[in-house]
Amino acid sequence: MRGRPRLDFESYGLSLDLLSRPDDRSDAGRLAGSFDLFTRATVEAGHDSNATRVKSGAISSAVTDAKVEAALRSNWSNHETLLIVDLSHRRVAELSRENTTDARLAGAVRVDIDDGIFARGFAEAKRGHIRRGDDADPGAGFEPLTFSQYLIGGVHDDRRDDRVFTRVVGEAVHRDYNPTDSVNRDSLDRTTFNLRGFVGYSPGGEYDIFISPSLLRDVYTEEVSEVQNSTRLTLSVGAVRDITGVSSFNGRVGVSHRVFDESDRSAQTDFVLSGGMLWNLTPVMTLTARADIENQQSDDPTAGTKLSRSFRTGLDYDPFEQLIIGGYLSVANDEYQQIDREDDDLLVGANATYLINEHLFAGLSFEHEISDSTDPARDFDATTVMFRIGAKFCCQADDGTVNPFNLGRF
Repeated sequence: MRGRPRLDFESYGLSLDLLSRPDDRSDAGRLAGSFDLFTRATVEAGHDSNATRVKSGAISSAVTDAKVEAALRSNWSNHETLLIVDLSHRRVAELSRENTTDARLAGAVRVDIDDGIFARGFAEAKRGHIRRGDDADPGAGFEPLTFSQYLIGGVHDDRRDDRVFTRVVGEAVHRDYNPTDSVNRDSLDRTTFNLRGFVGYSPGGEYDIFISPSLLRDVYTEEVSEVQNSTRLTLSVGAVRDITGVSSFNGRVGVSHRVFDESDRSAQTDFVLSGGMLWNLTPVMTLTARADIENQQSDDPTAGTKLSRSFRTGLDYDPFEQLIIGGYLSVANDEYQQIDREDDDLLVGANATYLINEHLFAGLSFEHEISDSTDPARDFDATTVMFRIGAKFCCQADDGTVNPFNLGRF
């Protein structure tokens, strides 16, 4: 059995994540710096059996999703910058008020402070919308809920020691919700401050262990929702096992304590438990799985917090060099702490992608979603079938690209 990463679009240079690996070095970058332009466009067209995600009176419609993305990267000997622009548009044939347009502008910079020490900064401004069926969705009686979001943050990595790796991440996110059909949604507006630390230790061999503290502060804008203002401290420990580069297993356990500004609300103490695996069953078949139990903040200030339990698994199989077929299953349960409500969600899907060449791909997907909830607005089922075609032009990064919040080799 030969080891390989999970087969995906990154293998063909089709990924557009926010920042490259800190140890990504090419001769051109080391000598004189370089500029790379990544562009990608995808169009999906198909059928949605329940476009507004309602229990009764479902609207079945043809749907189209189009997205274009561009990223400009400069990669020099001791720093890197990245600028990303993307635009997406969704059209629902039978209900024009469901049409939405989203846009994003993001930038990131990495500076090598010293050998093994890296600093990163990132910022993002975007306009998005809440998907139908989400907690914050106002329902089919209203137009889709849109928001503006602004993010800024920084990361400090220290990898000077072969056995010890440390990371500190700080970020602030502000989100403003727009009115829906002239109904004010300011009670959802909030600012979140997040400070996370990570210390990893590699004793050698196939195991790595880590400890991660985090501090999260939620501040709502409107007085009506200030009862949700809170501070949460979480401490977790975990381990990762990498089996000769072929498969990996990871798990963490921790405790979370949340204190509300409102004196009438009791503090909450919760356990955090999660685990995941990636198993290359054969050189052409990959199994992934993940399970999580944690307390989460609800986007709806009237609902408070929820205890969330979820399990996800997927199987990818590439019977031919340019064909990827796969299936996935997701099961989730959300139990709300302040109100009498419980949601059970099931998502099952299958897809096939044919990589025509380095620049073009096409695919088909099927997805069935069931939401069984004590809240009538969240009780629905829907089936979507989509055809997708995409194109990518220009440069493929030497070592791929990764998300800035990736925990490196841990």
